[in-house]
Amino acid sequence: MDPKTIQSLLAKTSVLRQPKHILATFGSTEIEYHLLSPVDQLADKTRLRSGKVLSERPKILTADALKERFQGFGPEAAPFLDFLRSNYGDALRALQYVFKNQDMRSNVLSENSEALASRLAKSWEGEGNEKKALVLCPDGAWTLALMKLTIDEAARSFPTHMRDLGRRGLFDPARHAEDRRRREIEALFADAEADRGVLKRLGEKLREYGLFDEYEGRYLNYF
Repeated sequence: MDPKTIQSLLAKTSVLRQPKHILATFGSTEIEYHLLSPVDQLADKTRLRSGKVLSERPKILTADALKERFQGFGPEAAPFLDFLRSNYGDALRALQYVFKNQDMRSNVLSENSEALASRLAKSWEGEGNEKKALVLCPDGAWTLALMKLTIDEAARSFPTHMRDLGRRGLFDPARHAEDRRRREIEALFADAEADRGVLKRLGEKLREYGLFDEYEGRYLNYF
């Protein structure tokens, strides 16, 4: 499918309701989507596709990260992804997001898309519907619409994810390794309070990590 056709389909796609919460930084997130598409040549008929997209915990981008971005989005996903990746969602070029489309079902309802959208949105007012998304799109472009929705959610969540990952030192492998070693040392000190048999292993780890001089006074207090 050529870029001009894809642009035309995007112009006819509207996100009527986005999820209330952004994607989680250190866990997976479910988006419950509802795609409304007027049925061609059938007045007052709307195809409703419903399902959920599972967004896995975002990771630091790796060389192979672009291969399996979208799973379960149908055979049309590849050309759509090439277009979306080059035109939308800078977040896709910095973090590895993986989206899985699950449990999609489709029904044709005797109701025009505007009336159905209004009815659904009204029924979702109140608590417990924070994960729901509502999208209006052409019937033949549901894959593109769903992919665009997920990329938009990644872009909306991206600043928070970068900040959270940065605070954990995950963009600095050396700092991350140092933090891990110090957490291990602190855990051994805690274990030594209850079991002096741990002291030998603690001393070995302090020397292995080059931290003995820094912790020497604290270590020798046990003797």
